[in-house]
Amino acid sequence: MKSYIQVAFNLPTEKFFWYRLSSDFKEKPEIGQRVVVPLGKKEKVGFVVNVSSKKPEGKLKEMIGFFDRFSPFSSSLFQLASWITDYYGCSLGQALHSVFPHPFPYEEKIDFSLSHPQENSTLKKEVYLINPGEQKIELFLSWIRENKKINKQVLILVPEISLTCAFEEKIEKWGVKSVIFHSKLPPRERYRRWLAMKKGEVDVVVGTRSVVFSPLPNIGLTLIDEEQSIDYKQKETPKYGVREVATKRGEIENFPVYLVSGSPSLDSWYKAQKGVYRLFNIPEKEKTSSHLTTDMHRPSSFFIVDVKKEKKKNRIFSSLLQEKIKEALERGFPVLVFVPRRGYANFLLCSDCGEVIRCPNCNISLSFHLKKEMLCHWCGFQKEAPLTCPFCEGISVRKIGWGTQRVELEAKKIFPAARVERFDLDVFKLSPHLISQRIKNKEVDILVGTQLLIKEEIISMVNVVGVILLDVLLNVPDFRATERTFHLLNKIRHSQKKGSFLIVQTYNPTYYVLNKEGEEFYSEELKIRETLGYPPFQRWIRILFEGRTKNKVKDKCEKIAEELEKKNLDFLGPSPCPFLQIKGQYRYHIILRDDGTKTKFLEESIKKAIPRTMRGSVKLGIDVDPLIIT
Repeated sequence: MKSYIQVAFNLPTEKFFWYRLSSDFKEKPEIGQRVVVPLGKKEKVGFVVNVSSKKPEGKLKEMIGFFDRFSPFSSSLFQLASWITDYYGCSLGQALHSVFPHPFPYEEKIDFSLSHPQENSTLKKEVYLINPGEQKIELFLSWIRENKKINKQVLILVPEISLTCAFEEKIEKWGVKSVIFHSKLPPRERYRRWLAMKKGEVDVVVGTRSVVFSPLPNIGLTLIDEEQSIDYKQKETPKYGVREVATKRGEIENFPVYLVSGSPSLDSWYKAQKGVYRLFNIPEKEKTSSHLTTDMHRPSSFFIVDVKKEKKKNRIFSSLLQEKIKEALERGFPVLVFVPRRGYANFLLCSDCGEVIRCPNCNISLSFHLKKEMLCHWCGFQKEAPLTCPFCEGISVRKIGWGTQRVELEAKKIFPAARVERFDLDVFKLSPHLISQRIKNKEVDILVGTQLLIKEEIISMVNVVGVILLDVLLNVPDFRATERTFHLLNKIRHSQKKGSFLIVQTYNPTYYVLNKEGEEFYSEELKIRETLGYPPFQRWIRILFEGRTKNKVKDKCEKIAEELEKKNLDFLGPSPCPFLQIKGQYRYHIILRDDGTKTKFLEESIKKAIPRTMRGSVKLGIDVDPLIIT
């Protein structure tokens, strides 16, 4: 009997392609198995998504051969890929490629059917939000041991590759079989470790984003450490979020997901308050407080400097910061100067009252552009830059933004005897471990840098952390800017050693991110989000348009917006992105908003109004639940 296969490719198209099998192939392909087939004038590797004995209509080309001997997908992973296709607006081929991107043929037959789900001895198939306090490693070990007793494996996800090394050293001492997995491993080594997972030869897998697709045959628990990190969002298509994918996989395969954080994301905290997630309180004997709080009462001393009151020459290094740095250097202690300049456009701030010029529609700081024009990169609102402050009528309205290079030069000028080094991606591409090694070897006195330096192993080694102009971090054109600032300050405080100092310089010392802690901050931030219709009260979908000709990109974006408007959908834009041009590509976007009442209608409208691929010079991308708008 003749057989026919339907194949999906790692391409932005919903279309599947039928091929016939010659009589030379004795075995039928399995669902998910990779095959080599002709596509146009080329040979392509694709995924089998359907097998039929009934001949489809039309003239069919013949399959060239098998790439894998067997399918690398369990039924549950294939089901997960199908869900990713629907939720994140990508093709099935793109989703399958994300789950199994390895270039090497899968040649070994393994029984990958899931065993009958056992009762989990920890907690039925729910999502738990956990603040572990200072007992995180001990808790992880206890959870691993509990699952090992019932022959189940544990997945541990970390936001950065550098963190896998720290876990690897600790896990080796626990006497469990483990494997570390991340994108920096050589391809053959990654494939070898993937096979070890698939065979069930390991108890624990530690890794970054892609570990959420680990082929372990009997997962008992998935742990997502520092769940608030933006590194858990995939930047390439499909632009999935690890938290959402892990939750769906737990639902499919019947295991719980633990979201671990001392400073949880606002989205997770909100879901915990609503009962979607469950709070898991650490017993009193293991943690001094059983509440999910992120208090900043740590052993270090915390100072807020009002830059408005400083002399003009001290506005980069305030008198207090200079004093504490001098004391630290005299005692032989290193210092870290954090410059929160992230490369976004400048904003306008009044140095008399500390207020920032914001969009009246979005409450986002307006970006300052050429010709003295101010622009909102969310809704497209524009206005001419004012000569006087609209709040206090002062005349000291100016562009704000000091970069690392300016701060480095100022540090060398004020502390001429100190060894000052700048650490950012433009100069150094060292791992945190190598930077901390240089501190241990006393090769540097003052470290000046961006978020690259905000790592526990670095911060714990310095005596003073100075934050140069927090306002820059608070006023990037992103509604999550305040939340991210809150997480960053908490990370610094939680990483500092006893007797150290954190000095934050700002034009607005009364801002609530500096004066509210834990649940007080979350409650205040939620009020603002609800008023403006921001997530978590709405689901957002970003449609990004890119191309080399500005007018073509703009026109295409506006045409799609017209189509969406006809369907009575709620959206922001069309407007230029915060970074209008990257690598020669002009960029415009539309942000669709859904309050939960039109989700299905929204998804169907997107499919009809927005093709997944565009012919011509304008490319289109879909980002569901965007975390960073650049």
